[in-house]
Amino acid sequence: MNSSGKTNNVDTSSIASLIETLKSKNGLDRQHARHDLVKIGEAALPELIKAFENKGDIIHWEIAKALSQIGSSKAAKVLVDTLEDKEFSIRWIAAEGLIHIGYDALVPLLTALKERSESAWLREGAHHVLHDLISRKLIDNTIIQMISPLLDALNHAAPARGTFLAATKALSLLKTR
Repeated sequence: MNSSGKTNNVDTSSIASLIETLKSKNGLDRQHARHDLVKIGEAALPELIKAFENKGDIIHWEIAKALSQIGSSKAAKVLVDTLEDKEFSIRWIAAEGLIHIGYDALVPLLTALKERSESAWLREGAHHVLHDLISRKLIDNTIIQMISPLLDALNHAAPARGTFLAATKALSLLKTR
């Protein structure tokens, strides 16, 4: 940000105003504000991520949607953490955002699975992400081979232990690639 309050020619006060509008009771106002934030793109990410800490349902959903639509790897960790949100619709939006991010979402996702493999919601969201990345061929065949065992582990009866082991192995393979 420069001395005039602008980031990459975007006035940060306008970003703050748009984020405030995401709290509106008027759905059309929220939708327009979200679309404007998505148009701003990565320049809006720091403020969006900061505001995402507010757990109010309407703004939380709107910000998750904006982060997912922007599709930046800079939002990947936040979206991965959101796979454990109490609200299914927000978890779904986060998974869709990670699919949109693609390859760059894998390290944060695998790291979370390694650290929190006991989380059923995280495993469920990771399954959605990995399945779609593979089935829609959004990652190359080498990466598919690395993460397919993890997807298999997520499908089994005792997924927590298998997920931990498969995530650890896939993460190691990705980092040495």
